[in-house]
Amino acid sequence: MALLFSRLTDVQVLPVQENEMKKSLGRIFAAHGWRVAAFAVVAFIALSPGAARAESMTFENVCKGNNAASCYVRAEGQITAETPALFSSYLKNEHSDGNKVLLHSPGGSLIAGLELGELIRARGMETEIGIWKSEGTFGDTVDGGYCMSACSYAFLGGEVRRIPDGNRLGFHQFYLSGERAGQVPSSQVDQALMSAQELSSRIVRYLLEMGIDARIFVLGTGAKPDDMFVPDAAQLEEFALVTPEGFGAFFLEPYKQGLVAASKRKSATRLYDLASQFSSYCRKNKPYVLITTDGGILNPDNLPTTSINMFSKGRGITATATKDILRVVGDSSVEVEINDKVVELLSVSERIEFSLFLGMSSGGEVRGAIDLSDMDRKIIAASFHFCIG
Repeated sequence: MALLFSRLTDVQVLPVQENEMKKSLGRIFAAHGWRVAAFAVVAFIALSPGAARAESMTFENVCKGNNAASCYVRAEGQITAETPALFSSYLKNEHSDGNKVLLHSPGGSLIAGLELGELIRARGMETEIGIWKSEGTFGDTVDGGYCMSACSYAFLGGEVRRIPDGNRLGFHQFYLSGERAGQVPSSQVDQALMSAQELSSRIVRYLLEMGIDARIFVLGTGAKPDDMFVPDAAQLEEFALVTPEGFGAFFLEPYKQGLVAASKRKSATRLYDLASQFSSYCRKNKPYVLITTDGGILNPDNLPTTSINMFSKGRGITATATKDILRVVGDSSVEVEINDKVVELLSVSERIEFSLFLGMSSGGEVRGAIDLSDMDRKIIAASFHFCIG
């Protein structure tokens, strides 16, 4: 398989007096009836702006290349009550490679959005927001995608969630409106409030089950008509709306008579992305790097193809490991002997990229990338100052 490489927002919730709520609901009842009023209390149940003009969501298998890791189920259009069943049928009856869902939708039915998210999670699939652009047999994702209102909850069903720059996730805000107050029986007001309360409970329970910070529910229920809350980059991370990517800062550990520098991935490994750690050290007076996988079964008799790319101020070098400098360690790591040129570049590089091809029986190709700080480079250099006996 190929190995690629928050700030807290204080939310103050003010209590709403029951009488004032009933007066506000009364204005809605007078104009639309109690069922529509309950609908308005949680307006993100409704179609987001423009959704009425959108076509119902359709599904299509698309790929960037000829390997499953590059494939998506393209999901585009309005989410309707039938969408979850159609999605389930598509996965069952149609050929679909990969394990990612590419979403581009203005929203639709909130209940169906929750059900779609539950199906995505049950299948262990990933979600991403973007627009698909076909280019002959294959294609690529482009900016400008959005996943609004009900779609935002479907997106949260992904085991891994990505929003590339230039794409948006939006939560529909709700509001109360109307002309006249106090013209409906309080029993109907109570029934509407109870329905809204139950739905709110379901949404918060869904968020928690998906591992999302439920405070996002508060930010998604503002009071301005026709508004959409679009989390910024810091909020996407703070509320766990997106999955942490990449590797953490390098750290040093003593090992026998020497030192090991290592960087661990920030999130759990997943299908087509099995790299869990990148390490550097000296052993018997020779420099090495070690690529560790999680779940890959490595066969010492069938050594993988390994490459390491380093980039420094516009310069780059690719070190493709030959079999005579590779060694399988256990069943989950590959040790690569490197030369002085690679050691020098590692100490000044802004970025390391590595790939490890394990063979399709072990998962195929997985890639990893690590952006280096000045401290990271110093730690890597320190790991080569001593040798492991």
